[in-house]
Amino acid sequence: MQRQLRLAQRGRSWIHALTSGRTGIAPWAHYPARDAIDASGCWQFYFHSHPAVALDHVRDPREQGHVHLFRRGPDGTLSHLTGLSLDERGAPLQWFAPNLWVTGGRWLRTGTAARLLRAPDLRLRGPLAGVALWLTDLLCLYRQPLLQMLRQRDAAIERHCAEQGLTPRQARTDRRIALWQSTPIEWPRDAVAAIEGSPRFC
Repeated sequence: MQRQLRLAQRGRSWIHALTSGRTGIAPWAHYPARDAIDASGCWQFYFHSHPAVALDHVRDPREQGHVHLFRRGPDGTLSHLTGLSLDERGAPLQWFAPNLWVTGGRWLRTGTAARLLRAPDLRLRGPLAGVALWLTDLLCLYRQPLLQMLRQRDAAIERHCAEQGLTPRQARTDRRIALWQSTPIEWPRDAVAAIEGSPRFC
């Protein structure tokens, strides 16, 4: 929360940081242009936005754009961990779990995600260093809600397979489904609740 407050005091937001202060955000363009890869080479992320007509009904209508966060394999193969919606002020709105065809790469199993979320540590130098620390803070704070979302994602896939007669692999390429699950963020209320020991964050 303190990182966001410091940015606000300077009249900036996380979107400003992610886009290097650009006044116009081109739909579908990645910010930064070649994505951000942390110093360990294990994490990769970018910010982008969709045209209004492309917004899925599951996504918050206040969204200005969102961050896609990936785990990088030793060979550079990406596995999508989560999406993070931001409003026009750069405040987080919700986490979301898109279908595999949306992001490409390899499917990240919930058990693997649980291990990654035990001690996430994104480190960057330069103008995106603060963004990496902020994302690390959010992943740590929302570890339990994120894992619950991914379990709900898995349950939604299982139901879809049963209803449609599909295998999990087929479900993950079913273009009728863009998003499997999402979980809301109430910022800064969630940060206060975590400090007060809310069971949601324990």
